Amino acid sequence: MNMAKVILKEKDEILVRGNLTEMTPLGFQCELPLADMHRLRDGAGRYKELDLELVVRSHSGDCTICGSGNVYSCHRVSQSMCALTVRFGELEQNAYRLISEHLTPKSVIDIDQARSLRKSRMA
Repeated sequence: MNMAKVILKEKDEILVRGNLTEMTPLGFQCELPLADMHRLRDGAGRYKELDLELVVRSHSGDCTICGSGNVYSCHRVSQSMCALTVRFGELEQNAYRLISEHLTPKSVIDIDQARSLRKSRMA
């Protein structure tokens, strides 16, 4: 998988930046320094709802996906690092197509395009 990057924000304030270690259509995992984890919590200690920007490589080049997400889990992977799992909330239009293109080596096409292409071949 090509290296994807994430920026986790609250409104316009950047809280943390990281490299993705895993990505699925449901969310992603990234490694962050333990020292930065306090920035993801509110005053009561709960995880904040986060705005996010993902930079992924689609078949047309690098692109940015904007949306929101929630912390699903966090676990320590070393003395100074943790693995953060975030589940997507709302994503912008075409985000799932871009994620699919990032995850697969083949081009992703719209299902309606595939149907019309199949019909034209059968005619």
